[in-house]
Amino acid sequence: MKHVLALTGAVALLLATPGTLLAADAPRPDRPLLFAAYYVWYHTGDHSRQPWVHWTYPAAETNALAITAQIRGEPPPASAARPLAGLYDSADPRIAEWHVQLAQAAGVDAFLVSWWDTVNGLDQSFEKGILAAAVKQGFKVALLDERAQFHSKLEDYQAMLARALRKYKDSPAYLRIDGKPAVYLYQVAAKPGLAPEDFQALKAYVEGEVGPVYWIVDKIAHGAEAQRAGDGDRVKRIPAEWLAVPGVDSFGFYSTFSHFRANRYEELAGKYRYLVKLAHDAGKKMLLPIHPGHDNSHFSETPYVMPRCDGQTLRDFLRAATDAQADFILVTSFNEWPETTVVEPSSSWSDPYQYLKILADWKGLTFTPPNLPRRER
Repeated sequence: MKHVLALTGAVALLLATPGTLLAADAPRPDRPLLFAAYYVWYHTGDHSRQPWVHWTYPAAETNALAITAQIRGEPPPASAARPLAGLYDSADPRIAEWHVQLAQAAGVDAFLVSWWDTVNGLDQSFEKGILAAAVKQGFKVALLDERAQFHSKLEDYQAMLARALRKYKDSPAYLRIDGKPAVYLYQVAAKPGLAPEDFQALKAYVEGEVGPVYWIVDKIAHGAEAQRAGDGDRVKRIPAEWLAVPGVDSFGFYSTFSHFRANRYEELAGKYRYLVKLAHDAGKKMLLPIHPGHDNSHFSETPYVMPRCDGQTLRDFLRAATDAQADFILVTSFNEWPETTVVEPSSSWSDPYQYLKILADWKGLTFTPPNLPRRER
């Protein structure tokens, strides 16, 4: 493996409590680091200010599929699948610890956690939930910084990110790559929140405050010339002006479904190889996303459904990313339930753990599910 991942929990894994890795398991050394996008934005119905937040959306209240799936005492669900653990609060330490145990059992190396700073108290859910669980279980987390896209003033954003890294980077649970705390900067391709010069200003300010950072920049654009030429493998690219930016350690992007609709190996392989080559030729690393599926039909008037194909979709993504020689692979997602891109166990599937088992098998591990967390009465 080309990168050094500080795994202070390695001993804990070898001693394996029930539901974590068995001592005899040995992850395949030829596999790139496996991350999963993780969300801390959920509340249950007893929350004082935001009951059922992100478990339902206003559009779900009039959606026929959501209304049909509604369970008494709960709102119409925004997701097309139901969590095996039921609708939970992201600050619940029992849920967060179970999520970490599931990830460890599946061979996930770290969660990249959706980061919004103090918006809606999400920083508190992060700290009380998944960060505390990662420290306790010997796991890794890093910021998947959505404020890189959604901010109004660069100076305020720079200060926010520096403040967050100063607070979390020295946690034993914070992910370091090549010895540096890692940050993923989320971008929307059609109207990105950062231009190359903005990134350079951000990097200079933040590193001046906290020291070196490992920067993973979400950056992909449409290749109009390739499309006109009928070159399907090159219809998406990393812009040349970004490839030339110093200080970017790795490029990546969150999803294919935001850029091109594909879920079979034959549709993915060439596109993934091309993107990795662009990054590597520029001396950068490349993170590629993988998906088990996508279904936003419970809240969207124009839904997109990426079929799961009984796990074959996830297997094809894994194969395409591996064959392309990605440096990092990002499962999108562990628990983004509204878009139903999840690998978190669901009672809607005949095998709730099916997709975690596929990840574990790819890693060369035997998946043993941890016990479901007990609900408070």
